Amino acid sequence: MHLEEFMKEIARGAGQIIKDGFRHVKSGRAKADRGDVVTEIDLASEKYIIDRIRAEFPDDRILSEECGTLGEGDGRTWVIDPLDGTRNFMMGIPFFYVSIGITRDGCPEAGIIYDPIHDELFFAERGKGAFVDYEQIGVSKEESIEDSLISVSWVKRKVDRRAFVSYVEDLSKDTSYFRRFGSAALVMAYVACGRIHGYMQGGLNPWDVAAGVLIVEEAGGLVTDFHGNPIDIRNPHIEIVTANPEIHSLLLNRVIRRKSN
Repeated sequence: MHLEEFMKEIARGAGQIIKDGFRHVKSGRAKADRGDVVTEIDLASEKYIIDRIRAEFPDDRILSEECGTLGEGDGRTWVIDPLDGTRNFMMGIPFFYVSIGITRDGCPEAGIIYDPIHDELFFAERGKGAFVDYEQIGVSKEESIEDSLISVSWVKRKVDRRAFVSYVEDLSKDTSYFRRFGSAALVMAYVACGRIHGYMQGGLNPWDVAAGVLIVEEAGGLVTDFHGNPIDIRNPHIEIVTANPEIHSLLLNRVIRRKSN
């Protein structure tokens, strides 16, 4: 089976598990990090994805949110978030995704983000463009912060909360159009198709962004850390600024200026 077809098949299969479990969660528990939760549906989705990958590509390495690293070496790695937006899922809020990225040496080669509730599938392979279902997508052409819808978020146990509040305060001088969706995969997919103009977040994990980074880039957007450097998916604590080139430059300049003060 072609890689793209396989990725779409397992994303939809995992999505069906999640959709069937939505509003029927039997149990949820906190992880080691306070505020982070997992349900039996996260685990069922993860098991399905991993079993399919290991059967089809037994020599590939896997990094998944719940089970950690499987396999060795620096070859092709599948980076999996079996249910991105678990808190939304537990609360009955219909914004959660399956996110699967393929990386090599920390660089994304393919990515898929699937929304089982709205049946939207975002996909990209390096050098081949980004798509939602079979329609090619591109980032917004907006050039002004004043008219931009910006998502700003942070993980308080991993980053300086005061720094992020200062970013919001700075941006609020020009726009009040802020959104927080509770799913990094969702926001990056929405940046890629122009529904969100820009996104800033710190304290992310590799599985949060492994698919989204490539989808945004293939849609014509930029994704960097807060210093303007490319994202290395092997970094355990990832910070991102992403938007079209014009808005990205404006956002990054604000962050750098705040950091230097």
